[in-house]
Amino acid sequence: MREADLFDFIRDSKLALLFVSAHSLHTVNHVLCRRLESEHAGLSTRTATLVSLLHSGPSVLRFLHQGLRSCGAPAAFGVLPGYYLFRSGVMLAWDAGLPGFTDVSALAQSALLGAVWSGVSNDLTFIRQALFLAADQTAAERIARLFGQAIEDASRQREADRGTNAPPADELYWAYQILGVVPTATDREVHDAWRRRRAEAHPDHAGSDPVEFERRSRVSRDINLARDIIVKHRHPNSRGATYAWAS
Repeated sequence: MREADLFDFIRDSKLALLFVSAHSLHTVNHVLCRRLESEHAGLSTRTATLVSLLHSGPSVLRFLHQGLRSCGAPAAFGVLPGYYLFRSGVMLAWDAGLPGFTDVSALAQSALLGAVWSGVSNDLTFIRQALFLAADQTAAERIARLFGQAIEDASRQREADRGTNAPPADELYWAYQILGVVPTATDREVHDAWRRRRAEAHPDHAGSDPVEFERRSRVSRDINLARDIIVKHRHPNSRGATYAWAS
C-alpha cells in the first residue's frame, strides 16, 4: 500500500476501518465488518499486510504508532496487526481481533458442540469449523462494543469542543498524527516534522503524472493545515507559523 493511498483512505472516509494482517492465515473478520457497517453509516474498510505497511514509508509508521499511543493501545512494539478505527483522520481505537479470556466460555461451548457433531458424522472438521465461527462471533461482539463506545466518546468530545476558540480535540489530534509527532513534541520538533513531511510529499516529485501531482498537492495541503492547527493551539495570539517559530 502506498503512503498516499492510505492517507487518502483515512482522510476521505467518514469512518474508516483498517485491518492489518500479520500473515496469509490472518484474515479479516467478516462478521465484525458486517456488524460495524450495519451499525455505523458511512463505514469504509480496507485491508493491508504488515509487510506492505513497513515498506510504505516512515510517515505511515509514525502516523499509526502515534495513533496507538494516543488511543491507549499497546505501542511498545510499533505498528501492530489488528483493527484500526478512524474518524475524520483521527484514530479512535485499536484491537488485535483475537479471542480474549472473556471468550473462553463461548469457545468451549462451541468446541463441545463441534465434538458432538464430529462424533455423529465421524468428521473432525466440525470441531475446527465450530471454533473458527465462535472465535469470529465473540471477537466481533467485543470489538463492536469497544469501537461503538470509542465513536460515542469522540462525538461527545466534539460537542464539548464546539463554541471554543481552541481547535477541537480531534482536529488537533489529527494534526499531530499527520506530522507524525507526539503532542509533547517541542515547537522545533513540530517544525522539523512539518519540513520533513512537506519535502516527502512535495508535488514536484510527481514527475509528469497528473493524478500523482494532484494527490501530492492534497497531502501537502493537509500537512500545512496540520502545522497551522498546532500553531493556533500553542500560540493563539500569534499571526501564524512564521511568527510562532522560525521558519
